[in-house]
Amino acid sequence: MKFAVLTAGFVTAFGAQPTFEEWAAAYGFNAADDEMKGKYDANVAEIDMLNEADNGATFAVNQFSGLTYDEFAAQYLTATPLADTDAPLLGEVPETEVTMPMVDWDVTPVKDQGSCGSCWAFGTLGAVEAIHKQASGKTVSLAEQQLVDCSTQNNGCNGGRPDWALNYLAGKSIYTTSSYAYTARDGSCKSGTASGVTVSGYKTVTKSDSGLASALGTSAVTVMVYADSTFQHYSGGVLTPSTTACNLNHAVLATGYGSNYWKIKNSWGKSWGESGYIRFSRTTSGCGPYGMFYDSPVVPSGVSESESVSV
Repeated sequence: MKFAVLTAGFVTAFGAQPTFEEWAAAYGFNAADDEMKGKYDANVAEIDMLNEADNGATFAVNQFSGLTYDEFAAQYLTATPLADTDAPLLGEVPETEVTMPMVDWDVTPVKDQGSCGSCWAFGTLGAVEAIHKQASGKTVSLAEQQLVDCSTQNNGCNGGRPDWALNYLAGKSIYTTSSYAYTARDGSCKSGTASGVTVSGYKTVTKSDSGLASALGTSAVTVMVYADSTFQHYSGGVLTPSTTACNLNHAVLATGYGSNYWKIKNSWGKSWGESGYIRFSRTTSGCGPYGMFYDSPVVPSGVSESESVSV
C-alpha cells in the first residue's frame, strides 16, 4: 500500500522521505549541520519502519525531525503526572449510557505551543474555549501566556498540570490572546484585557473508555497522555499503541470519537498530524491508549460569560 504524505512544500510517497537537504530547506534549518543530519537520518529510518508496519497510521518527517526523541520530549512533553492539588474540584461528571455512534465537537482553531513545555496551558484553555463556544457559538482566543506567567503552582515552559491551571483560573479574569500575546517563553505576570469568560473549577471524568465517551457527549475534555516517538512522527490515520503506558507527559484536548478511535486536538500547529489533530485507537487494556486513563480527565466547570467577548 502507498500513502501520499504532505509535508512542508513537497509530497512524498510511502517510504520515500525527503533528503535532509530538502527537509532543511523546507523548514528553515541549516543543511550543513552534520549533527542534525545524523538525527534526521535516524528519524527517517524509524519513520520507514513505522510505515512498513502498516497498522492504520501514517508517519512522515515534520518540524520535529531534527530532534532525538529525548530532545523532543524535553521541549514538548512536560505535563506533570499524578500529584496533589488544591484546585476547586466540583465533583465528577456523571456517566450516562452512550447512544451516539460518533461525536466531533466544532472547537476553536489549533494553536502552536512552540519550543515551550506549555502543553498543560493549551490543554486547559482549549477546553475552556471549546465549552464556551459550545454554549455561546462564539470563538474566543484565551491567553495561554497568562497561565505560563501567572500560574505559580505550575512551572511555565518547564511543565505543569491542567487541574493546577484551573486552580489559578477559578474566579479570575481570563485575558484575551490579543492583549496578552503568547511568546513561548517564561515571563513576568502582568495584566491584560478581560475576555469575559470565567470558570469556577472543574469536574473529573471516570478513568475509562465509557466514562470519557459519556463526558464527550456534552463537551470537549482535557486529557493527559504518554506521547511516545510515534507522536513525534505522526502524519495521519488511526494510531494504535504498541503498549498501554501507565505514565503521562503531555496534555491535550479530546474533542470526539468514532467506533474505534479518539479524536484529539494537539498544540503543535496545523502542519502536524491531521491539521493539528491525532486519532488513536480505543484500547481498553491497562491504563488505556497512551496512558489516557492513568489520571482523571477533567472538564472545566462553571464556564460563563460576563460581558461581550472579542472574536
